[in-house]
Amino acid sequence: MKKLCSLLLFLSVFYTAGYAQSVFADIDDTRPYTELYLFPAYMTGTIQFEDGTAYTGQLNILLAYTTLCFLDDEGNPDILPDMSNVTAVSIGRNYFIPLLDHYIQILDTDGNVMFGVEQFLELEAEKRYGAFGREEKSPNVPIEKRNLRSEGFNVSTGGRSLAVESTPYTVHQNAYLIRNKKAYALTKRNFIRFFAGKKALIEQYEKDHYINYSNPDQALLLFKFLTAH
Repeated sequence: MKKLCSLLLFLSVFYTAGYAQSVFADIDDTRPYTELYLFPAYMTGTIQFEDGTAYTGQLNILLAYTTLCFLDDEGNPDILPDMSNVTAVSIGRNYFIPLLDHYIQILDTDGNVMFGVEQFLELEAEKRYGAFGREEKSPNVPIEKRNLRSEGFNVSTGGRSLAVESTPYTVHQNAYLIRNKKAYALTKRNFIRFFAGKKALIEQYEKDHYINYSNPDQALLLFKFLTAH
């Protein structure tokens, strides 16, 4: 409970101020996944761990499975393969928590409930793999989904390579209401559930503004309205 309260305080003080036209970053899906990071450059950030320790360095997030990357002492990119001991990550003025096996970006919070978004690429291997990792030609062998973290993928330092740059991928972009380390869909029912004392405000907002609760941009505007009143 103490750790949770500290995390909420951390986020309530430092959550991202403002956002672009969309809560999601534009992804140029014509480019290979090795070039697709959440931010255009590495920025100073901090990783907070479960044991209370922290690491500060130059960080970025590779969108392939929201893989957390850092620059080592020689300025070369590397990855943090295990998020199980991470409680929160800051990169510039942007903040994340590990949830649903990804790093969820927190766009706003009232200290009790948070509004978070995830953006990640799900990679597909270009080849079909059979027994002992051998390539198979048979169409009965499905294309294998492979995870960067479990593969030990190293971004560009000569480590084990997942596949060549032309690896196909699927873009996923989702938004949630988050409370007690659980993610909930953007629905009117959940807004009323988490802002129980502001049901009248929600209904008034509906009268004054068109809102599609499943639209993350519109839902975030409502969230900010409720946290401000």
